[in-house]
Amino acid sequence: MTPGMLLVCVMADGQALQLVRHARQLQQARGSPWRVLHLDTVSARYASQAVRQDLEQALQLARAEGAQIVHSSLNMNAGGHLMTQIAQQAQGGVVSDVLLGDQATGTVYWPGFGERLSDFTEVLGTSVPNAQVHVLVAQRRQRSAPGLTTGGWAAQRPARWSWRYWRLPLAVLLACTALCAVIASHLHPINLILIYLVGVLYVALMRDLVASVVTVLGAILIFDWIFVAPRWSLKPTDPEYFFTFAITLCVGLAVSRLAVRARAAAVTALALADRAQSLSLLAQSLSTARTPEDIGRTLLQAVERGVGAQGRMLLGEVLPPDAPMHTLVPSPDGVYRFGLNATSGALGVLQVDHLPAERQTAEDLHLLQALSNQAAIALDRCNADLRSQQTAIQAETERVRNTLLAGISHDFRTPLTAIIGAATTVLTQGHQITTGQHDALLHNMLDQAQRLQSLTSDLLDLARLQDGAVRLDCEWCPVGELVRDALAMARGGMDAYRVDVQAAEDDVVWCDPRLVTQAMTNLLINAVQHSPPQGRIVVSVRLGADDWTLSVRDQGRGLLPGQETEVFRKFYRDPTAGSSAGTGLGLAICDVVARLHGGHISAHSDGGAVFEMCIPWPASEPRPLELPE
Repeated sequence: MTPGMLLVCVMADGQALQLVRHARQLQQARGSPWRVLHLDTVSARYASQAVRQDLEQALQLARAEGAQIVHSSLNMNAGGHLMTQIAQQAQGGVVSDVLLGDQATGTVYWPGFGERLSDFTEVLGTSVPNAQVHVLVAQRRQRSAPGLTTGGWAAQRPARWSWRYWRLPLAVLLACTALCAVIASHLHPINLILIYLVGVLYVALMRDLVASVVTVLGAILIFDWIFVAPRWSLKPTDPEYFFTFAITLCVGLAVSRLAVRARAAAVTALALADRAQSLSLLAQSLSTARTPEDIGRTLLQAVERGVGAQGRMLLGEVLPPDAPMHTLVPSPDGVYRFGLNATSGALGVLQVDHLPAERQTAEDLHLLQALSNQAAIALDRCNADLRSQQTAIQAETERVRNTLLAGISHDFRTPLTAIIGAATTVLTQGHQITTGQHDALLHNMLDQAQRLQSLTSDLLDLARLQDGAVRLDCEWCPVGELVRDALAMARGGMDAYRVDVQAAEDDVVWCDPRLVTQAMTNLLINAVQHSPPQGRIVVSVRLGADDWTLSVRDQGRGLLPGQETEVFRKFYRDPTAGSSAGTGLGLAICDVVARLHGGHISAHSDGGAVFEMCIPWPASEPRPLELPE
């Protein structure tokens, strides 16, 4: 079954190149066609130079790898929403997988017009229910704390002593103060503190607990100094404001704490999703790997994609007994070794060189160990498949050997027994037998010796053909000469039969004349053995547009149901043919000759048995009629 198309959605979000590279790996592993849908959104006009360069490189890479590029613009005059256009692209081809990045999942490209890409799976599930949606987590360059990502690939959060860290709380306090100053004449002063609480929540979401606590304290001081009577003083005349300040402080601290925890939980969930996706992608790639080299290449790609480090898979090496106790201890040189252990034992070692310090966390090391475990399972499966193939080959070899011995023992024993018996009679009773009996015994010995010679010759010919010792020496051969040579080789048993040749004398065919003559002779001998006395045998050669066909027809009883393929098996004899069944190797040799020429042979019944051997014309050799004079 041909795999479905892979649809990749890219846009100016800084993740386009990563998406195309990952899609190229999937396409190479599956061998399926792929299409890149470039979504030109309104936000792309305001993207940075680095983001636009990332998109351009992604489109160039996809074009160089043979992907189909489709550009789709979303503007105010567009006839449909963004999700509708993507669904239409998925419906336009046999799309089985859709790949997009997580950086676009929360973006609104035009207020009130575009749709959130987080709704993509729901819309696509309705439009194209058979497609699978894959969301690629962006590569995150820095870590804010051990085991936690910062969410996005922007620069790390500024240090607390820098101006960049405190400018957000100051800006929020100034914005809240300005808004309170505008509406202070319309509301009671106590209500204004709620505006500052909103600002505190925003700072808690964007910064840490320290910034939010400072913002709460600053909001209380500014509110008391500017909006509580007497103004420009920190000594309110109404004692109720002290209670308001206390409640505001408690609520602000609680809100800040909850917001920081929620953000940390979201970052942790994103990191877990990143690791889970790395394991899922590795499992998907390993499902198509069939050799240790493919498994190693896939594993190293997953290590580079997961932790941004280079690795090596060392098959046959074993970790020392105390190594697993130290795999989670930070290494000063950044070199880590993980065992590839399966149910059958230790298979090798995954060595990761120069792991960045920020990625030497327990979560990342557990991820590397999980990747190693999956690779070990794949290697164990590969070894099991190899052992299974070897066992099957050994079983088939044993079966063929037993069949060969059984056939040879029967075919050799009968003529040898007849020769020994005739020779013994001649030697022990030569003076008691008549001249006619003496000649009959000698003729019997000669016939049995010729039968042994025929059997031995067929065995040697079949062995040479199947072992590849015979090299084709093809040339353009006249049909008349091939037929006459085959009749001459089979002339010993053809006297009592009429042979009709239905072939043009001047026709030429492309073949190895020696092998085709031998195959034609075997077909003629087989027809003689299964035809009644004075029967008619028809030999025909037909030239077609793509091949030429040799056909031999007899007037016997034909083939029984199921014999159409059994007759080409080695040592197969017609159970109703009696002693004239032959060696059981002639038709097997014909089958090998046909396959050596790139053709095939078949058998069916049509007023007798009909055998047809088809040999294709050569692609590089011109037909004789096409040659110049």
